[in-house]
Amino acid sequence: MAWTYDEALSYLRQLTNYEAPQPVPYNPEHFNLATLEAFLQRLGAPHHAFASVHIAGSKGKGSTAAMVASVLERAGFRTGLFSSPHLVSIRERTQINRQWISPEDFAALAAELRERVDQTGGGQTGRKLTFFEFNTALSFLYFARQRVDIAVVEVGLGGRLDTTNVLAPKVAAITPIELEHTRILGETLAAIAREKAGIIKPSSCVVSAAQAPEVVEVIEKQCQTQQATLALAGREFNSEIIASSLDGNTFHFRGLGHRWHDLNVPLLGRHQVGNASVALAILARLIAQGWAITMDHVAQGLAQVHWEGRLEIIDRQPWIICDGAFTVEAAQHLRRSLTELFDYQRLWLVLGLASDKNRSGIIECLGSLAHEVIVTPFQNPRSCDPQQLAADVQRQGVPVRIAPDSITALAWAQAAANPDDMICIAGSLFLLGEIKARQRGLTPEF
Repeated sequence: MAWTYDEALSYLRQLTNYEAPQPVPYNPEHFNLATLEAFLQRLGAPHHAFASVHIAGSKGKGSTAAMVASVLERAGFRTGLFSSPHLVSIRERTQINRQWISPEDFAALAAELRERVDQTGGGQTGRKLTFFEFNTALSFLYFARQRVDIAVVEVGLGGRLDTTNVLAPKVAAITPIELEHTRILGETLAAIAREKAGIIKPSSCVVSAAQAPEVVEVIEKQCQTQQATLALAGREFNSEIIASSLDGNTFHFRGLGHRWHDLNVPLLGRHQVGNASVALAILARLIAQGWAITMDHVAQGLAQVHWEGRLEIIDRQPWIICDGAFTVEAAQHLRRSLTELFDYQRLWLVLGLASDKNRSGIIECLGSLAHEVIVTPFQNPRSCDPQQLAADVQRQGVPVRIAPDSITALAWAQAAANPDDMICIAGSLFLLGEIKARQRGLTPEF
């Protein structure tokens, strides 16, 4: 059975999608690894055909993964990258050496997996694969058949019960953890940390960003239980920012047996140095395991990294900046960067949030910078009601308008802004992806 790319997308849209609002409780009864593990075994265990780096956390996972992948590629390794969510096309989630999987390969693998799902029922549990499980299986099979040396894999949700946790990684990493998905992962930092720390395997190498004390306690306890080795930012390794500008960041890294000086990462915002520091610690652990990565590979790979939707400059005069900023801490990083890096007169904030985010916290952080906030829905079913957003903005005493859709919201901001002003699009990667797709004349996928 041959499929076109559109037919493959149509099939995926029929699968249960937990990236939409959660229809069932987050527990092992509904979220478990048995179904995918059994299915992958029937495919020949493609997830064991390549080495991997596994990255969990609340924020910075994508940027960190992109940095690690860029350095590995520069070192000559055929490098897979699996990330989520995508901005415009689902093919973004599955890359080798920064090249998306082709529509033809995606369609062919989707058709093949569909036949196997129909034959087996998905796995030993008897239920069909979900959207994320299917896409994970497709990506791992693609990496195996394309003979990647290593894949950098970003966790989808949580960690312990996440589909990607079938891997046995060379290094597991945890980026900064904060309160997010609280109705799913838990109401406290410690509860969320327990889910994230579920990616730690027996006798493994673990790297963690700087964390709140209660998070460190959870991670250290899990490492002790699994007899894993932990490298913690600020303890086993650290970084020092030398300069931060619109050209990116220059910094030094020290720790885990390395001193790397005057490194440059083009991603904007001082917080990206924290992400880069975790990426370098991952690479240091790989070097210790025998991976041939040099200082030149590190410097050149970091300098070449690109990751859309993270303090990304879309246009100038006026500035148009887009950033996911879907957590309070991410919004604080965005606010700091807008204040430190850019000169502008007035700011128009185009804001759309998912319904499970901390609306008041994000609006309190960003709203006071704005001359006007234009709230908008986006097509993903997780989109927050713009009336609720507008009410939250009004409580901050900031002028607000409600746009019927994201393209109209941007058009209103562009019509109002002068060349020396700024338009900031923020609050959700779904929002950013929708605007990017429409500007390219495309329809957002999913």
